[in-house]
Amino acid sequence: MVNPTEGAIHSAGLPPSKSHLIRWVLMAAQSQQTVTISGIRGAARDACSMRDALIELGVQIEIEEHTWTVHGVGKNGFSTPESILDLHNSGTAFRLLSFACLRNGRQIQITGDATLESRIDRDFWNSLGIEVQFQSDQQNLPFRICGPFNKQKLTIDGSKTSQHLSSILLSMPARIKPLDLTIEGDIVSSRHAQLSFDIAAKCGSQNQFGNWRFLPWECQPPSHVEIPNDASHISFWKLYEILHGTKLKIPNVESEDSIGAEILSDLDFNIEQTIDLRLANDLITPLAAALALGGGGKIVGASHARYKETNRIEQTSEMLGKFSIQVECTNDGLLIPGGQLPASPETIVPTYGDHRMQMTAAVLATKVGARIEGAKLHEVSFPRFLDFLQP
Repeated sequence: MVNPTEGAIHSAGLPPSKSHLIRWVLMAAQSQQTVTISGIRGAARDACSMRDALIELGVQIEIEEHTWTVHGVGKNGFSTPESILDLHNSGTAFRLLSFACLRNGRQIQITGDATLESRIDRDFWNSLGIEVQFQSDQQNLPFRICGPFNKQKLTIDGSKTSQHLSSILLSMPARIKPLDLTIEGDIVSSRHAQLSFDIAAKCGSQNQFGNWRFLPWECQPPSHVEIPNDASHISFWKLYEILHGTKLKIPNVESEDSIGAEILSDLDFNIEQTIDLRLANDLITPLAAALALGGGGKIVGASHARYKETNRIEQTSEMLGKFSIQVECTNDGLLIPGGQLPASPETIVPTYGDHRMQMTAAVLATKVGARIEGAKLHEVSFPRFLDFLQP
């Protein structure tokens, strides 16, 4: 149960970027160096899932409040885990680590929660020329994989996620020969893919986004890495501002670290507008609520939001409807009438196992109150989120 707040909050924090952290801890693990990763206080559960799975694979990681110190095992140093690797809710950790485990001929079992189950792309895994076994015809997880991945040519679909592209790139240190990729469809979330190329470059890669002939490289990350704040969560504080008619003090995130969320700095929710989320589909739910309370408009370019923890187009409409906020689904986004006022839901607000649904609902509930499904879902990306909602 989230009750209306008696007074407005004045400042709001941000979590460390799980997109950066998951990629950096994987790079550090594949090196033969010791890498200190700082700025990780309040790390997302997704990032911790990646860290813990790497520990199961034999990577020594010293865990402190503000730092993780990773002792790399080299490109072929992963051991065979004694138990099933559980990556919980994290699609990023699942895709990146699963592919990274294909560097040897040992079978590895991987599992996750129900939202991860629905995001497994069987066509991708069946195209790799490896041993792969799903739980059943109807159930994907847990599944078993056994490498090595030796193909020299591969075709992947870029229209649903860019993470398969990232997973292949970030595992190239374990390759001996180049890999020629063919990418079908337009690459979605290209800023996240570019982040992978940028991090790889800082570790010695010469591969460039747009050149799909991937070359192996020796992974040599810097000895110290600072993780930036996660700019996508500014969207929840923008919603809070328009909901309560206030202005919050929010930490700054540099544009180059914002991975598409830099669009938030230029939005005026008091006017009708069109927001293109082709590069930032994680923002769709809180932005839809903010537009509805403000000048309205439409969200476009978000068709790939259908393949996140839930179908974020259809479920955003259903969840906001519980607060008497009406939005209309389109093929690639939402049509949103402005000037709406939220009302207290009469029943429990469904969040479909999606942390961004739950956090949007929690912000709305600070105005009207609500019983919200998934009390701990915010921990997937922002464990301290509810603390900041208390005045």
